Formats: sequence, C-alpha cells, structure tokens
Amino acid sequence: MQTPRRRIGLALTGASGVAYFLRTLERLRAFPELELHLVASEGGKRVLHDEENMKWGDINTEGCVVHGTRNIGASIASGSNGLESLVVVPCSMSSLSAMAIGMAENLVHRAAAVQLKEGRTLIVVPRETPLSLISLRAMVTLREAGAVIMPASPGFYHQPQTVTDLVDSVVDRIIDHLEVADQAVRRWNPTPTGPPNPQA
Repeated sequence: MQTPRRRIGLALTGASGVAYFLRTLERLRAFPELELHLVASEGGKRVLHDEENMKWGDINTEGCVVHGTRNIGASIASGSNGLESLVVVPCSMSSLSAMAIGMAENLVHRAAAVQLKEGRTLIVVPRETPLSLISLRAMVTLREAGAVIMPASPGFYHQPQTVTDLVDSVVDRIIDHLEVADQAVRRWNPTPTGPPNPQA
C-alpha cells in the first residue's frame, strides 16, 4: 500500500518579503513525499509583482495543487481534507488580524481558521516593523489559539554572504517546524573557544 503524501499548504499574502515564500516553495518542492497546496491573496499577488516583477502564473507550481483565493469551496477550506500544516509566508498585518478574529474573507483566512479549529499546525510569518499594539495583540491571540508566530527575522551567526543566505535562515526555521528532514538546514554548532577575553 502506498504511503499517503503529507499535505502542506503555503499561502502568500500582501506583506513585503515574497522571497521567503518563493524560497520555501523551492526547497519543499524537492521532497516528493509532500503534496503542496498553494494560494495567494490579491495583496500577495500585487507584492509578488512589485518585488519580483512576476505574476502568480509565472511561479513554477509543477506537481503542486494551486487554489484560487476566492474559492472558499477549495479542499483546504474543509477540515476533512487533512491539511497537515499551513504556512502563511509572508503574513500581512491585515491577514494576521483577520485570522485572529476568525474572519474568513478569502481562502487564506479560511484555511488558517480550519487549521486552528482542527488543532493542526499553522505557522504565521509576519514581516512588518515597527509593530503596533493592535498587531501585537493579534499575534498573542493567534498564539493562544495554537498558531506558531515566526517573524521573518534573519540570523547572522552563520555569517551570511548573500541575500539568499539571509532568506534561508528564516526558511530553515519554517522547515524545521514542518518536521521536514531537510539536510540543507543549517544549525548552530559553536566551536568551544573557552571564556571570552575581556581585553578583546
């Protein structure tokens, strides 16, 4: 009997940081055991054009299931579909706030609501600064409801040399939380150097 493929959703919304979505998709597509479901809000498509000069249809989605943002009857809109995880990357403050109050204006919001009500993984990757009190409270609400709040905050301890290195430091964390065994994930493994030199 063939093992069912793990269903993972990726949602693009209208926050700056489309590179995080594209890189996450690129890396996850390398795993044939994953069934990837993709959806983009209208704002996400606009930012895709502004930042990457691309249309939604330009993305390589071969082997993926692509849903229309207005199709609230899509498979990922139902808990019976069994979507294991949903990553909203990047996540706009508008989408984050909608999810926090349970409003489902589009398929991204509805799919997120399904993950929460079914007790399944929802990873929200906000990319905004500074954060208003409204946004912070919305994040707390989502966290209390079970979502993982993972701000797009690149790390520098790997001594990144390129923009892709910075993007990957965030994508690595996403992949870890999806429990995908990606050997490309870089991990902090410091070399013992003894106590710091206060004269340095």
